[in-house]
Amino acid sequence: MTDGRTRVADHEEHSRRSVPSDGVRIRDRAARDAAATLEAALRSLAWADEILVVDMASRDATVEIARRHATRVLAAEVAPRVDGIRTRWADEADGDWVFVLDADEWLDYGAGDEIRRLVAAHGARVDAFAIPRFNWIAGQVMRGSGWYPDHQIRLFSKGTVRWSDTHHTPPEVAGGRRRLMELMPPVCLHIHHRNYESLRHFAEKQLAYALSDRCDPHPASFDFAAYVASACETLATRADPEADGDLSHALALLLAWDRIVRGIVHWESLEPRPPLDLQAALSAGPGRVPWWRVRVRRWLGRRYAWAHYARRLRDVLPRR
Repeated sequence: MTDGRTRVADHEEHSRRSVPSDGVRIRDRAARDAAATLEAALRSLAWADEILVVDMASRDATVEIARRHATRVLAAEVAPRVDGIRTRWADEADGDWVFVLDADEWLDYGAGDEIRRLVAAHGARVDAFAIPRFNWIAGQVMRGSGWYPDHQIRLFSKGTVRWSDTHHTPPEVAGGRRRLMELMPPVCLHIHHRNYESLRHFAEKQLAYALSDRCDPHPASFDFAAYVASACETLATRADPEADGDLSHALALLLAWDRIVRGIVHWESLEPRPPLDLQAALSAGPGRVPWWRVRVRRWLGRRYAWAHYARRLRDVLPRR
């Protein structure tokens, strides 16, 4: 931390802004046609010294809104997958630390002070912070079902975090998870995410992600039973009616459907195309999901402290 500033960057309609703190840089994910939500995102970053918004050829008032709040508005080409773009544009920030906020997200009042405190207290021994996120889906704030605490690696020392060119894949921290600090909910800094307006919107977005995501191009590695197993595990672990009512059942079904769709899209992309082996996959897939893993995941889903320490234990144990 040398220049005493914090940066914020926006990716798809990301806002980047530097804050007079301990060299923290903040970046917001790239935005496109995000006029409906960008204003709230940028207002929640008013504490920062510099805001950078990266726009992907928006056709609405996104750029106009960004120019009212941002230090710089940067133009980016339209890309089917935006996660990888974060890595490219994060380096545009001037501070030593970067915070990433998407155009449909916002922070609570006082978040700037909390971010400065985190960096001052822990920045010397960690490279990144994973921050819990509240997701708003179909008008409801999700309290479980795998949608909370939904930790996001968004605050990091510049150059230590890299996203891959995929959808919704956690980034890699250069120093490994030992250099990552995961904030413990519920009493800590949170990101708020206005995620999906309706179940129809959710289904449309999931299909778009599946159709534009990257697949392993090697036919020999394709295993449709693995997709079936993932669908079964998703259905068993993502339904939490005690926390989220029937909406959790509906979302779990759609997420399981998403796993099958991804398997079919992957299969169609291969050349030569291997046998789908549908009956074998339907028979073998469910058996690949150990009963104990389902129970452990469901039990940990609502016990944040236990889940946190289980992940930390996994990180320090030697791998086989």
